[in-house]
Amino acid sequence: MDENKLINANKNDNSIKIMIAVICVLVLLIIGLCLYLFVFSKNSDQQPEGSEPDTAASVPATDTSVPSVIDNSAEYSVPENEESSYASVSEETSYPVNESEPAAVSQEISAPAESSGPEEEPEHRWVINHLGYTYLYQGYGFEQFTFSSNILGKYTAAVNAIKDLAGAKKTYQILVPTNCEFFGIPNAVKTEDDFYCASQRTFMDKAFSSVDKSIVNVDVYETLELHYDEYLYFNTDPNYTHKAAYYVYLEFCKSANLTPVAAGTYQEVVLNEQFLGKFFTATGSERVMNNADKFTYYDIDSVYSATEKVYRGSGEVNRRGVIFADTGTYNYYAFLGEEAKKIEITSTGASSGSILVIGDSSASAFCTFLIPHYQKITFINSGLYKDSIADLLSGSEFDSVVLIHYNTTAGRLLYSDLERLTANGND
Repeated sequence: MDENKLINANKNDNSIKIMIAVICVLVLLIIGLCLYLFVFSKNSDQQPEGSEPDTAASVPATDTSVPSVIDNSAEYSVPENEESSYASVSEETSYPVNESEPAAVSQEISAPAESSGPEEEPEHRWVINHLGYTYLYQGYGFEQFTFSSNILGKYTAAVNAIKDLAGAKKTYQILVPTNCEFFGIPNAVKTEDDFYCASQRTFMDKAFSSVDKSIVNVDVYETLELHYDEYLYFNTDPNYTHKAAYYVYLEFCKSANLTPVAAGTYQEVVLNEQFLGKFFTATGSERVMNNADKFTYYDIDSVYSATEKVYRGSGEVNRRGVIFADTGTYNYYAFLGEEAKKIEITSTGASSGSILVIGDSSASAFCTFLIPHYQKITFINSGLYKDSIADLLSGSEFDSVVLIHYNTTAGRLLYSDLERLTANGND
């Protein structure tokens, strides 16, 4: 083969190679274009015409954490010289709410297009309501108990002021522990929800040792702890049961040298198999509703006779008995009939004796057991009575004085109520 033929052959080979390369590139471009059109067409079918792209899924979850406002210490203590957390409820202090509950805006963002059914209520959480802050755990309601040395000092000073007015009259102090002292909530749950209850035993010991030595301290802690499994506290209400009040009455009788009436003397009557107390009405919790109480009382009126004069607002009401089955929607008014600023009870079960009882709702059930022992029982509601009791204590109208309150009441602003009761007497 001559040189010209060789050159022409090489040129032809190169031309063929170039053409093949160009064809390959064109094929690849066509394939890529087809893939692009296929993907674009699929996305277009899924997106309605004229709509904006859905970006809800890309919205970050809203931070719904709530900073703790209660001292997160192992001892559940309250700093010295600071007002009780409960005392500051009226001073706009916040309590923690359940951090596991998302805020409303977060619920709106994450809510599915179609609901799959009602959301299950958490087993434990804080609920803000007209009572302040209620803690719910597995269908039970609780009030948190805290106190400080400042509150304790003011409370005991107010108790001593009442003793000063009472003079030589025998004066008794009863502090009633509440359900959160004995109920076994796991520490891990308390830590998670910032639900810390200070020791009510400690508070009682300090209060007993700080008041005037002539005051008789009626310690009911051990008897309530011993009989705790006998249904002494309601699941759905802050108060204790009539049976718990009877145990308090037994301890009072020991201190006052009285012979108690045996519990078997009274018939126990079931008033309501499905009692729903203030923890339910305040929170509307379905778990609490499903944990309704059995409300019973001892039928004292069938054994002893008594009459009442009830001082409401500006009026007075007279009625017979101390137990009332017709209580309306709140069964706890079965004890003395209602919540009033002052109730005077005259008993035919005792020939003599008079006692002034100053207290909160714990006193209502307690007073019913005093009928056999005192001819005259006057109950002053420390939170509702707005006048001074100096005149009541200045004469010989009463032989004895009893102050009875839940620890949760004493650990808050009770001292200010007691100071009001004694104000005119200390001028």
